[in-house]
Amino acid sequence: MKQLFFKGLDIFSDKYWLYLVYLMGIVLFFSFLLNRSSWTEAQQLMCLFAIAIPLHIFEENTWPGGFFFMNNLTFGSRAPTIYPQNRLTNMITNLGAECVFILLTLNAAHMETTATVVVIFFGIVETFNHSREGIAMYRRYKKKGKHTIYAPGLFTSFFPLLPLAIFGLRWILEASRSFAEIAAGVGIAVGIAVCLILIPFAISTKIKSQRFAFKDIGYFKKYEETL
Repeated sequence: MKQLFFKGLDIFSDKYWLYLVYLMGIVLFFSFLLNRSSWTEAQQLMCLFAIAIPLHIFEENTWPGGFFFMNNLTFGSRAPTIYPQNRLTNMITNLGAECVFILLTLNAAHMETTATVVVIFFGIVETFNHSREGIAMYRRYKKKGKHTIYAPGLFTSFFPLLPLAIFGLRWILEASRSFAEIAAGVGIAVGIAVCLILIPFAISTKIKSQRFAFKDIGYFKKYEETL
C-alpha cells in the first residue's frame, strides 16, 4: 500500500498536477469574465492574480521550463535536479499556493485589503527573486553565449505579476486601510512562503530524494551541455 501511494505521488507530481493548475486557471478566467461586473476591484485583482499564477507556472515548468534548476543552484545545491526543490516540493508549493489564491478570490469581497496585500507581496517578491536569479544565471553562462538575464519565470514576473502588484499598491495607498487587514495579508503571504516553500525545501534538503528528482532541466540544457 505504501509503495502504491508513493508510486501514485511520483506520477502525479511529474505532470498531472500541472494540468490541474492550468485547468484551474482556465476556470478562473471564465469566472472572471462572467462575474467581474459584480465584483469589487480587490476581488477582480485577486482573481486576475490567481489566473496569472498558472501562466507563471507554465513558464517555469513547461515552456521553456527548468526554473527549479536555477533555483536549486542559487540555494547552493550540489545536486540541482534533486534538492532542495524536487518534483514533490514543486507540486506542494505551486498547487498549494494556487489553492490559497482561489480561496482568497472567493473571499476577497470580505477581506479586500488582506487579499490585495498578498498580491502586492508575491508580485514584488517574484519579480525580485527572478531578476536576482536571472542575473546569477547570466554570470554563470555568459561565456557560453548567454546575452540576457532571462530565465524561466522572469517574463511573467514582470508581466502580469508586477503590474498587478503595482495596481494593488496604488489601491492600498488611495485610502486609509485597516492595519489589522494589512497585517493579516502579510501573515498569509509569509505563511505561504514558510509552509509551502521553506519547510518542504528543508525536508527535501535533508532527505535528498532520488524518487522525486527532476528529469529535464529545460531552458538550461543548452548551456549545461557546453560546460
